[in-house]
Amino acid sequence: MFSIDSYKASIQSNLEKQTGILVQELQKIISYTFDPAVELVDFSTFTDPTRFELTIMMFSMDTNAGEVFGEAITPQNFAGSVEVLSDMIYHYVPDHEAQAFSEFYLQNDEELEMKEQQIFTDWFITCWEKAGGQAFNLPAYFGFHDVTPSYDLQNARFVEDEEKWV
Repeated sequence: MFSIDSYKASIQSNLEKQTGILVQELQKIISYTFDPAVELVDFSTFTDPTRFELTIMMFSMDTNAGEVFGEAITPQNFAGSVEVLSDMIYHYVPDHEAQAFSEFYLQNDEELEMKEQQIFTDWFITCWEKAGGQAFNLPAYFGFHDVTPSYDLQNARFVEDEEKWV
């Protein structure tokens, strides 16, 4: 009834519907003038697999792994966090199929989680490039909350946290 390929296709289809919104939000962030205390930006993805929701936050960080907050934020001096995408549905399961899908997911959870992260990462990279991310003047990373490694958007490679916080 369920397959890994159909699950992947469902996620990709739902993400594609949100591409324009994510590109627009990334363009805003790329245009910010960051406070000098901000040394990198960290896009962190939060997923709720029970509701198939995805939220992406952008955090202004220093190289000591500390979030930088601005006291007097102006268009010329940004520091802080921004919700880039909120509670986006990335997969839908009808109520009458929920139990069967849950069993399918549990049988394949490690493979599905790995594939989800790869799909989300590839999608974000594509949106970053469409938004003009190559012109961004700070190191920028994309990852998942409490998961390493992160993807270095400027150097197109995965890095462990120790490399980000040097």
